[in-house]
Amino acid sequence: MKRWSRNRSSASTEHRGFLFWIGFYISERVPELTSDKIIFKNSDFVAIDKGTNISIHNGEDTSEDDLIAIVQRFYGLKTIFPVHRLDKETTGVQIFAFNQDAARLVSAEFQNRSVKKNYHALVSGPVGAKSGGWNWSLTDKSEGRRSPAGASKDRVVCETRFERIDTSKYFSHLNLQLITGRTHQIRKHAALAGHAVVGDARYGDSRLNRRIVKIYSESRMFLHCHRIEIFGETIISPLPEVFSSVMMRSKMPTPIAGSNE
Repeated sequence: MKRWSRNRSSASTEHRGFLFWIGFYISERVPELTSDKIIFKNSDFVAIDKGTNISIHNGEDTSEDDLIAIVQRFYGLKTIFPVHRLDKETTGVQIFAFNQDAARLVSAEFQNRSVKKNYHALVSGPVGAKSGGWNWSLTDKSEGRRSPAGASKDRVVCETRFERIDTSKYFSHLNLQLITGRTHQIRKHAALAGHAVVGDARYGDSRLNRRIVKIYSESRMFLHCHRIEIFGETIISPLPEVFSSVMMRSKMPTPIAGSNE
């Protein structure tokens, strides 16, 4: 299986696979795509290494750029098609299609569950199991921390699998695989499991999130789309270093989020 990441040499443009990819970082202050951040592309698809706190599409809110506008502006296009949508707060792999035929093709792969989607998350508290699955049925829309699963009449089957990478008294680092792909699925399942994603303002612990900002000077949500496998290709967005640094610091004998200080 072929792998593509931001660090792959440009010499690999001789690759004969179906997809070539683009990756780039987006500045939270100046959200622009520049040519030095482009890795691979073909005439049909691009893959973006999405930054935090930027929406794929802002809807009627035109007060700030969304990712669609940024990519369209870079290529001088009037239209581009997201074939899946990362949440505003989630970082990592985001795939776009340049045309409707390509969009339908990729969207069908997602709908048929032919796409493997791998995420990393820091969640609150120590997760005891080394691996497992969450199977709570959920609505396919945004909810809140009081009822992450939503109204029972609207719930549909959902499945998330996880492996524990690391743990401390305060956090756990999980590698997660989405079997289904409902709105906010990982975030909802983590909250229902009693281990909300760190920094999640919608489903998480607001007190813990404030402590994270105070102690670690980090205000992001710790959920990252690390890898997507599609059409025999693998595209990888390297895990942000802040995931490992926060885990490391959480093991030190200093005041940590959740302490009494």
